[in-house]
Amino acid sequence: MNAIRKRPFGFLTQVAILVAAMLVAACGKDGSQPKPEASSKQFPGYQQVGGSGDAAQLWFNPTDISRSGSSYLIHALKSFPQGYARFDVATNCRDMTRRQTGTQYRADGTAEQEYPGNDAAVPAKSEPGMTELMTTACGVAMASRSIAGDFNAPAALELLYGPYDESTKTASWTDANVPADLPWRDNLQFAPGKVLAVSSMAIFNLTEGGKEKKVFVTNAVPDGGGCHACTGLLGVAVFSKDGNNWKVESNYPYVASIGAMGSVGSHFEWAPAGDDTYALVVGGDDMHQGYQTASITAFIRGKDGTFSTAIDDSDTGASDQESLSTKATFIKGKNATHYDVKVAFSYSLPGQAAYIADHVYQYAGGKYVLVKKDDPPKFVQTAGDMTSNGTATSASPAALQIPPTMVPPSTTSITPSFDCSKARSDAEHLICSDPELASDDVALASIFVRAKAAVVDQTGFKERVRQQWNYREQNCHDRECLLRWYADQKSALSQIAQTGRLD
Repeated sequence: MNAIRKRPFGFLTQVAILVAAMLVAACGKDGSQPKPEASSKQFPGYQQVGGSGDAAQLWFNPTDISRSGSSYLIHALKSFPQGYARFDVATNCRDMTRRQTGTQYRADGTAEQEYPGNDAAVPAKSEPGMTELMTTACGVAMASRSIAGDFNAPAALELLYGPYDESTKTASWTDANVPADLPWRDNLQFAPGKVLAVSSMAIFNLTEGGKEKKVFVTNAVPDGGGCHACTGLLGVAVFSKDGNNWKVESNYPYVASIGAMGSVGSHFEWAPAGDDTYALVVGGDDMHQGYQTASITAFIRGKDGTFSTAIDDSDTGASDQESLSTKATFIKGKNATHYDVKVAFSYSLPGQAAYIADHVYQYAGGKYVLVKKDDPPKFVQTAGDMTSNGTATSASPAALQIPPTMVPPSTTSITPSFDCSKARSDAEHLICSDPELASDDVALASIFVRAKAAVVDQTGFKERVRQQWNYREQNCHDRECLLRWYADQKSALSQIAQTGRLD
């Protein structure tokens, strides 16, 4: 118990002070501790967390909050009618705390017994007064964290997460505690104790309350991670300028698990989302079974500084020749607090003019709802659809339901639907090295697109895809498993394409 201070407060001998001390649990003065303005005569150098309830029993030393990795160590006290306990609290300054084993003292300052701690980090709200302790102490700690001079990504990464490596442009985050209920958490391929490599994705200027600020967007991925189905961990911190320093105002490293190939996205925007509200917009693209998918997610920054998902939209092309892009625009409408959102999907084929489909969202009932959705283009471009002048002809509805016959020129030259240079998992390496598995991967592509177009429950379909991908990545480490997986998926997706139902 190296970090625990067991030296009790000295008990004052003067009678007047003794009487006063008995009224406040008989604790005296520790002259070694500096006395800040907020400290109390009961526990010199310590600041009371709150004025009532459980928080009134808790105290902390505001001048001696140390950092361990990306966590903080708080020296704390808890008062009792006949004594007090001294212990340390480790916290991520967001939602988790770990009360370490300490010592309980009698009113006369002599040690009485060991004060129990937690075996592991627990939610701060699970212990009385602990949320208030964390919030108050971390507010003090955050105020002292700063970057001197010009704001820069390496200094910000090191300040927020840990040691920065110039060669990889990442910081090592050794004590991440990804929330168990974070959507798509499994796709991070994260395990407790695993080191995360954190990189800078975007920096935005913000003027708020007359202060100059920086919005710092990060991506975290496990060392060696980044498989096709692997998401990235999105984080957002806000720094405010104080003289010549940039101080941490807030840090939310667990905003969302999104993206693919271990990256949260490829383009970012910071936009007004209301008269006094801002949004972080994250866009990206990926290849799903050989067809491009464009996605966009908008996170609204609340009054408390937290981020919540407002819009999550995506679409997949209907041809392996079709490319997609998307852009979100916030438009001031009737609701000045929550602007309308227009998500524009652009569909392009070689030699053809781009087709734009708008999805419009409005705020109603406490959330954004889709109020207008343009249909995607009704054409596909395949070898049989090309006219003599190279233009694409329209396909009939019936033709759209029939997958093209795929006859590769050579079973040894076929490649799967994803980029093998980015293969990370055992399954991906096997698919890239086996012509039959690569052929199965390509064959699944057209069935996947038809199923996605036909299914009614798009959210459920997306979740199904996530679960099946996770199963493959985590369980298929040999050829036989992958052959079974592809056979099962082709059968299941064909059924969805025919019925539009997931069951």
